[in-house]
Amino acid sequence: MTPIANSLALRPDSDDLADPEPLEDAAVLRIRTVLSQPSWRWLTRTVRAAWQQDLSRRNVRLDLDALTEGEAAALADFLRWPTHRAGTTTISLVKVDMLLRSSGLAAGLAASLTAAGGPLQDEAGQRRGEKTAQRTARDQLWAEAVAHPAIAGNPQFHAWLTEEWRAGRLPAEATARRQVVTDALAVLAVLPDPGTVLARLARRVLGDAHALDEGPVQAAILRALRWQAERIDSSSGSARKRELWASAGVALDTVSSTVLILGLCLPGRGPLVTTLAANAEVGVPARITLGQLRHYLDKEQAPSRRLPPAVHVCENPSVSETAAETLGPDCGPLICVEGRPSVAASLLLQQLISAGTVLRYHGDFDWAGLAIARSLINAGAEPWRLGAQDYYRGLDHRGRQKKLPPPARPVITPWDMTLPGVMLRHQIAVEEEAVIEDLLADLAHP
Repeated sequence: MTPIANSLALRPDSDDLADPEPLEDAAVLRIRTVLSQPSWRWLTRTVRAAWQQDLSRRNVRLDLDALTEGEAAALADFLRWPTHRAGTTTISLVKVDMLLRSSGLAAGLAASLTAAGGPLQDEAGQRRGEKTAQRTARDQLWAEAVAHPAIAGNPQFHAWLTEEWRAGRLPAEATARRQVVTDALAVLAVLPDPGTVLARLARRVLGDAHALDEGPVQAAILRALRWQAERIDSSSGSARKRELWASAGVALDTVSSTVLILGLCLPGRGPLVTTLAANAEVGVPARITLGQLRHYLDKEQAPSRRLPPAVHVCENPSVSETAAETLGPDCGPLICVEGRPSVAASLLLQQLISAGTVLRYHGDFDWAGLAIARSLINAGAEPWRLGAQDYYRGLDHRGRQKKLPPPARPVITPWDMTLPGVMLRHQIAVEEEAVIEDLLADLAHP
């Protein structure tokens, strides 16, 4: 058998080119001694570096001008080139393997390079392996997330999670992504949490009072709340952040969230009880902070004492102001939510409903007012002069009328299914001030 034929017989299949055959210690020492010479650096450095980028390659491109004269001459001699070459050329690794086996080294390319410089590193294979591991970890995290109590059965949060994955908003690094998703879901699972403060929520759920001050966890939660609270799309920055947390019953602090109260006394002893009683005695509205209300609930209230059997709730401060000026201390208990209820207002209303107090709510006859009314009535309040006939009474008001454009989406009012149709026909908003005389009559005889 000729030397070339013998070398072909010894060469493994091309699929096994990167698998070094086992060598005896003496052969390893001989190969290492030969290939350590400077003239072989074209193989041990240049070819090795190019091949390690992807061990599945069977050809590599080399820049001959980057080799020393000695290396270029040794390469040309080894590959039996008839003429000198320059520039970039393609080298067949299969041919190099064949020539090494037929040379005095008597070992294939992979075995020779391994003997000379240690095991080959498959950089492309490593990248593929890392991508596979990342994909597996991502799929596992997705499966765990969609089964989490915060997501299961909640279409809005499921849509948020799907968008997070689709848009790539979560951290790319697997460990960081898992931590963000885990923490965000843990917080969403306990929401809504009416009357809580952000720092208290963070400490209770995540063990760090500042864990939700900023960062990717807070950002992910706010995006989820935006999916849930579809109404929030006009404000930005800190105002948007405050509104989104408030939609879940969470206040950023204990002093910014307030509720306006007139004529309401609470049972118990303490600063809030004293303040409300003094203001009710002279018929002056009192603005109460979330901190005051939480202090009352924690330390001042007397659970055995009954709360008022009924409390009226209005949307606009002008109603409270007019009631105070007109009725003074004779005004029945009135709470003003000032638009969408703040965290403080939501907490107070929830406490009253839980204690058996009947809440009667009135607001503006416009689409935003009906949305507020629907949320409070769904929470347990009763409508107060909020039907179609009451709307008609407001239309008779001789004041300036406000145009009401059609709503962006269908409006449903379970307490009076005819109301949206009536408002659509007339396309006029009726604000609380237009029916203030009717409201005052009710407040004068609670």
